[in-house]
Amino acid sequence: MNEMTEAVQPLEDVRVRQRRILFVERITGDDVVLMAFKDPAPRYAVLAGHSTPSTDAPTDGHADRLEVTLLPPSPPSFAAPQMTAIEMPSLGKSNGPGASPPVLVKIRGVELMWLPGRAVLQCDPEQTEPLLSALAEFAYYEGELRRIETEIVGAWAELEQDKGLAFAVTKADLKRSEAVGGRMSRALERRIKMARIEPHLYEPDAGLPAAGRKLGEELREKARIESRLETVDAQVEVFENIYEMSGQRMGEFRAAAEEHVLEWIIIVLLAGELLLLLVQAIWKFAG
Repeated sequence: MNEMTEAVQPLEDVRVRQRRILFVERITGDDVVLMAFKDPAPRYAVLAGHSTPSTDAPTDGHADRLEVTLLPPSPPSFAAPQMTAIEMPSLGKSNGPGASPPVLVKIRGVELMWLPGRAVLQCDPEQTEPLLSALAEFAYYEGELRRIETEIVGAWAELEQDKGLAFAVTKADLKRSEAVGGRMSRALERRIKMARIEPHLYEPDAGLPAAGRKLGEELREKARIESRLETVDAQVEVFENIYEMSGQRMGEFRAAAEEHVLEWIIIVLLAGELLLLLVQAIWKFAG
């Protein structure tokens, strides 16, 4: 279970603030740690300080950072939330053509708009600490899930090339056994990673404050985490089954080829022994 390791430093009260959360392997004494993660590998979410709002935040889910724009709550007289008017257009454009729209969460005076690598959070200043921690936790594990999804998309073509090995193997197929073995290993690594991150994706960390857990739950629901997990799990299973059968067939073919060679060695040895006996018999008879 992840643990909150250090409180966020007080954030100054200005209209629009920018926070950059980095996901790192090691921390220094100056780092403000939001969260510590154990799965799928030890990592930390640290607050890198503040700057002017960035327009180059990564949004492909592979980033090691999360750009968060903080907005103050809207006055009750406003008909529409500030973030919708200020940030929705830029978020939509940065997400790229054909990509999913931003995830919008509204709970108890809190409004959040999230994309991989970027978020806009509108809340009271005193709510910032638990919400940033919950956002960092969700972004980290969602990013790991997105990595697996992207890997699978790129691996389908290789699976199409290798699926025939599950039924029949030829001598020529053995020449690419090293490449196929590497793909088998990557498929196994995806299964291991899924097993480690899946519990964290179904529900927020129990150590988060109530407000943070509520935000995490809403984010998981709006980002369709459960259905994505089911889809990825089924896809990973397809890779596992095909490569398991392929590995078995290749092993059987290699063993059969080695047995065939051994059989011929035995035949040659027996033939040599028989020839020697025959020569000895002829030599004896002639003498």
